[in-house]
Amino acid sequence: MSFSNNVKEELFKTLPQARHCRIAELAALIGMGGAEIRTAGHVGPGAEKVDPGAEKVGPGAEKVGPGKEEIRTAAEQPEASRRDAPEGLICFENRIAGMKAQTLIRKIFGYDLRELRDAEQGGRESRRNLFLLGASGEQISMILSAVKMKKSDDGIFFVDKPGQNIHNTLRNDTVPGMIVCTQTCCKRAFLRGAFLTCGSLSDPEKDYHLEFVLKTQAQATMLRGVLSALSVEAGTVMRKKAYVLYIKDSEIIATVLTLADAHVALMELENIRILKEVRNDVNRRVNCETANIGKTVRAASKQVEDIRFLASQPGFDDLPEELKTTAALRLEHPEVSLSELALLHPAAVSRSGINHRLRKLCDLAEKMRDNKRG
Repeated sequence: MSFSNNVKEELFKTLPQARHCRIAELAALIGMGGAEIRTAGHVGPGAEKVDPGAEKVGPGAEKVGPGKEEIRTAAEQPEASRRDAPEGLICFENRIAGMKAQTLIRKIFGYDLRELRDAEQGGRESRRNLFLLGASGEQISMILSAVKMKKSDDGIFFVDKPGQNIHNTLRNDTVPGMIVCTQTCCKRAFLRGAFLTCGSLSDPEKDYHLEFVLKTQAQATMLRGVLSALSVEAGTVMRKKAYVLYIKDSEIIATVLTLADAHVALMELENIRILKEVRNDVNRRVNCETANIGKTVRAASKQVEDIRFLASQPGFDDLPEELKTTAALRLEHPEVSLSELALLHPAAVSRSGINHRLRKLCDLAEKMRDNKRG
């Protein structure tokens, strides 16, 4: 399983405690490009029937009791039951997002919406990750109202957003109203739902890259506003017809995982970051040492060459005794550094002193070569 899927599996298991945070996450699952509302009376049964007298334990709790009816396909249902079939579908292109929305709907409203099979959706084309939930018109209206969306008389859904109504189909150009993300905890829940719907994260072993792929500019603007409110800045680029918000900084990606409550993924990311930093630091040190060794070897080779040239010329024996001592030690130990060469001298001498003597010997050799050429 990929790193991105591991993150989504963790986020799938994270369920907000507060009802308003659950609504914010559901708004992201429906509004960030992962869901479509279809109204069609022939789609078949999708919502499990619950006994009206069943007890409901607290707000948002699941309906329980022995009165649940057995769920059957449209062909097996009597005519009276078929008339009660769902009036619409909530269609998710991402299966894990659809399953999370199914859980949130059950927790928020007590609607136990069931996934529809291909045969139950009226022979519609199936896709690999398609996830369908059947619901009645009343249930759809309740869900849309909670995430601040409305349905107009002509069947078009729009955002209930003060000062701005975006009129178009939900799939094409609609995002939830900002009113569902007024608190910081709700923004974090919204971010979690957005990642489940349209987010992906590359393997940090290879690259640091988090992105959200959105269908419309309105959705990109909405998500960018939520990220900005959480002090997260993302870049934007067009990819074919999609709007992509991306983050390549590892620190900011770690912040996003923290905000989304993906703590296991965050620890894994941090471990990888530490290993990569240690590995890079070791590589830098090795490269530096290798460069220094190479530089030392080249300098020592040049010094040995110059000293041998001087020794072959008349007048070498007239040089000061300290220069002859340093020259003899360099010829005897061509591989050692200047600091090591200083320790080999019988009299105390510093590294800079040894360097000065060797440079003087090299300068003398160069002058003799110039005189010969002239």
